[in-house]
Amino acid sequence: MNGKRVAIIGSGPAGAITAIALKRQGFEPTLYEKVAPIEEIEEAIKSGEDVSLQFSPIGGGFSILTNGLKALAHLGLYDDIKALDIDKVHAMHFMRIDGSDLAVKPTAKKGEIDALRMLRTNLQNAIMKAVHRAGIKTYGGKKLVNLTQAADDVTVFFEDGTSVTADFVVGADGIHSMTRKLVFPEAPKPEVFGIGYTAVLDRGILPDGTKIEFDYQMGAYVDGVEGRMVFISRCGKHDGELFVADLDNTKWLEQNEDWRPVTDLPKEAAKLAALVESWGVPQSVVTCMRHVKRITPANIYDLQDMDVFYKGRVVLVGDAAHGTIPFYGQGLNQGIEDAGVLADLWGHFGADGYEKVFQLYNKIRVPRVQKCAANARTTAKRMKAGTKSGERIGRFFMKLAFRFTNIFGLDDGVYYHDFRDDVRKEVPGIQFK
Repeated sequence: MNGKRVAIIGSGPAGAITAIALKRQGFEPTLYEKVAPIEEIEEAIKSGEDVSLQFSPIGGGFSILTNGLKALAHLGLYDDIKALDIDKVHAMHFMRIDGSDLAVKPTAKKGEIDALRMLRTNLQNAIMKAVHRAGIKTYGGKKLVNLTQAADDVTVFFEDGTSVTADFVVGADGIHSMTRKLVFPEAPKPEVFGIGYTAVLDRGILPDGTKIEFDYQMGAYVDGVEGRMVFISRCGKHDGELFVADLDNTKWLEQNEDWRPVTDLPKEAAKLAALVESWGVPQSVVTCMRHVKRITPANIYDLQDMDVFYKGRVVLVGDAAHGTIPFYGQGLNQGIEDAGVLADLWGHFGADGYEKVFQLYNKIRVPRVQKCAANARTTAKRMKAGTKSGERIGRFFMKLAFRFTNIFGLDDGVYYHDFRDDVRKEVPGIQFK
């Protein structure tokens, strides 16, 4: 008889949510994170202090769309997220780099839960507090270096010389997943798609009267000839995010796989402000860039599609399985769906039925995430047409696609989906726990 010990590699949103989902099904998940100071953070959480994981403050914003929120509701986490400093998202605005030629893609539908935008810092805090409430252990400073599978268990080895044996392993360690590298050595490596700079700022009026505010709740200024983009979003009452992207895959930043904010903020903010000003963005965007409080540079990666997300007793979730470029708004949302599907199947079939669980998980999730990745790549293709005529044609078809999508609900199967419909289809009569 199989035990229910699950070692989850990575305690970012996908890993932590998977841990909570499995705990609700009677499993014994433990989170292992390569970032070191989690123990101190958990102690601070117990005392009620507002803290975040070390890697959280380097990120920008997250959009949790309706499908992701439905999944969180099934996992008992929706109220935790709704209580955060958030902004409801009703539309995405696409402009030329100078703010002209507006095209609007609705992201809300009558009768459905409103999509939400928030800072990653706030989201991670809420999830980790839920992890603590659930009694899930979390260990920091655990960088995976190897794993071995036996007939009845899996042993994982960490860089600090320690090892852990569990009944199953879930790889939730991101697009540069070591779990994936060890279990699927033949799998493609993430490819650089471009470079990006994520910046966070406080919106409002400065003492000298300068207005730090965006023209839209969420939007993208795009130069389809040069393959450049500046994304803006409000992430709550006062928070905001800027994401500057150069989609030239011949450029990349010399850095390790862990995001780290710049240390000389005034210098880098001035450089980025000058850069986007030279691109021709509206002056309001330039002003916001000059007043950011954090900048995190990072390469933009795309992981080519994998057809199998498991091997033996190891299964992948989130970006470890299907990390792609951030141009369809489904990265985190699909990771949340992964957690829900895996937990529901395991709750139904039990630990002994893990082979059936992984087979169905793969059958349900692979086509769906590949569809999302394809849509993200199609959107990115329009953003780097390369010629003025190509840009015009791309924008024409983008507007046409938005119109038909809105009229006929072509994206409804993604944005307003409930993952449990997929589970019911594969397991008729299933009783959800």
